[in-house]
Amino acid sequence: MPFSYSRCALRRARLARAARRSCGFTLVELLVVIAIMSVVAALVLPALTQSRESARRIDCQSRLRQLGLAVTAHEHARRAYPTGCIGCRYGGSNQLRFLSWNVQLLPYLEQDALFRRFDLETKSYSSPNREAGAAPLPVFLCPGTAGDTLVNRTGLWRGMAFSDFAGIYGVEGVGRTDDRENAPHWLKPSFLGVMLYEKPVRMREIVDGASQTALIGEARDRRTTEMEWANGHNVFAQEGATPVNATSGLGNELGGPHRGGASVVFCDGHVAFLSDATEQSVLNALLTKAGQETVR
Repeated sequence: MPFSYSRCALRRARLARAARRSCGFTLVELLVVIAIMSVVAALVLPALTQSRESARRIDCQSRLRQLGLAVTAHEHARRAYPTGCIGCRYGGSNQLRFLSWNVQLLPYLEQDALFRRFDLETKSYSSPNREAGAAPLPVFLCPGTAGDTLVNRTGLWRGMAFSDFAGIYGVEGVGRTDDRENAPHWLKPSFLGVMLYEKPVRMREIVDGASQTALIGEARDRRTTEMEWANGHNVFAQEGATPVNATSGLGNELGGPHRGGASVVFCDGHVAFLSDATEQSVLNALLTKAGQETVR
């Protein structure tokens, strides 16, 4: 029996409604999809951010390990660690050349050609050292540092490339200054580290042990004057009551962009990440070479 006109019209209307439903989302469905995508993004983005930070920290530590290998090679070849700064004290034949430990490590970082460009009898900010020190070297830079500033734009070391890592002079603060006349260093012997002015430290002087004494660390204040890699002023003493990633107001401290701590290189070449929560007495012990502390 044939369909009536009204029944055919009803069927066409139903088909038309079905076709319209299949052509797109309703407003409610679209809102649901947006809500689901927002939840997924909220779950995934922190994980991606953490993954990127972890990758930057691993890359940073890889570069510090290269410095650790260079330090041990320098010690084996010369029977001493690099001098923190050559020509940083007034008086004597070494006065005011400001040659850094970084320059001394160049031959052990496969940078022999760059090292030969330096005149070790000339100030670090004078030619030809100014031109040699203008080259940014990735091994001295932390990939987690914000911004793209690679060279200093002002002052005596204008145009010279930065280092994000600094030599550790020791631990400073109340009661630690050596006030003796003609004292060789400005800290008392038990508070000295390894990267000293004028004097290279030998293995036998590291009473606390090479694996328990740090000599290079991430600098909290970086990409600023006195943090050029050729400038021997890029050494610092940690203030004795200041934790990792904190500031004392006395100068540079151990720290950096990595969440929860900063990395250091030890005298035996290994690299460790020191937490912000590191016990202060332990931190101070790790930054001195002959304090004779017991580190747990």
